Amino acid sequence: MTPVLAVFIDALKPESVEHMEFLNSFENKARVKTELPSYSNTCHASMYTGVYPEKHKHFFIWKYSPNSSPFKVFSGLKLHKFVHDIRIKYLLYALRCKLRFGIVPYGYLFFAKHPLNYWANFDFEMVRFWGRPDMYVGKYPTIFKILDKAGVEYQVIWRPKGSLSRIKVKNPPAPLTYIFIGHMDPVSHTYGQESSEAREMLKQIDMVLENKYLEFEKIYGDNFFFLVFSDHGQTEIKERVDLYSHFKSKGRSLNDYLHFIDSCYARFWFKKENERREIEKVLSELENKGFILTENIIDKYHAKMPKNEYGNLIFCLEPPYVFDVVDPKAISMHGYLPSHPDMDGICMANRKIKSSYVKLQDITPSILQALGLEIPDYMDGEPIWK
Repeated sequence: MTPVLAVFIDALKPESVEHMEFLNSFENKARVKTELPSYSNTCHASMYTGVYPEKHKHFFIWKYSPNSSPFKVFSGLKLHKFVHDIRIKYLLYALRCKLRFGIVPYGYLFFAKHPLNYWANFDFEMVRFWGRPDMYVGKYPTIFKILDKAGVEYQVIWRPKGSLSRIKVKNPPAPLTYIFIGHMDPVSHTYGQESSEAREMLKQIDMVLENKYLEFEKIYGDNFFFLVFSDHGQTEIKERVDLYSHFKSKGRSLNDYLHFIDSCYARFWFKKENERREIEKVLSELENKGFILTENIIDKYHAKMPKNEYGNLIFCLEPPYVFDVVDPKAISMHGYLPSHPDMDGICMANRKIKSSYVKLQDITPSILQALGLEIPDYMDGEPIWK
């Protein structure tokens, strides 16, 4: 079995590799087509299972699900009548999420403007990829479950932040060594990927990966697979859109409609038959900044979701716009349609890649083939090796 050293770098743009001397030295590169939407939860589900979003059913971390919402308890206690301070609301959000999920997921700003009883419409569902990764995404096994079933050892090194020097590979390495590096996404959001801060981080990552590559080379010579990939890029923010003010300027209140706003998407659920028409009329005034996702667009990107979970109507912003629920310190964003080149990720390897573009669904079958394992028929991806 040929060993594999696979490295994921969150939010690495193809153009940024020029600032990584070691990685840029590899001739075998391809751009990675991201998902609709180009958010991590959707991207990770695709790259760990090898199937399209319409199969794994992950569109965003928050979904409409009143029956399972962790915040139902707030409605029962009538806390929305008394709690209005944004700091107290955050403490309640963090406490409830920690108790229910064991983590505090990002997204408080998406809820901040709403009373606590409104939160009870939504539940959290995230693809967990740290420690021992989830074995299934929906009904589909991840690559880690497939390796477990095949009796193939793997090592997951999870570094979302902090010192990169703590990346330690087993000696001898497992057949699959998978390194997750999350540093570029927050640096890019805060400073932009062309900033001096980002370039310094790129340099650090590059040096660490060169050292790991040399460790493998010392043991295996050139008889191992080295695969580096990212899930999406980022692009500069130039204007924030206040949807609440926009609705108000059209004589409507956004809070009259059940909605959820994240960085690039506004999603609506209809309580009355005439609401779609009312909402579409207001949103039509923003056609220079975004558009309503049609069935054709959703089908094109294999992103059809279960009815009602992610919105009866979804409005998508175009770059360089974001909704004003985004952290005011952020200057760079992702989440836009995969057709925007700035949303592309990057794939590099020490073996020939057969195409200039690959899909996130190709990652798992590529690793399985490199390990000499069978690729399940249900996967939508295919090996990238030439």
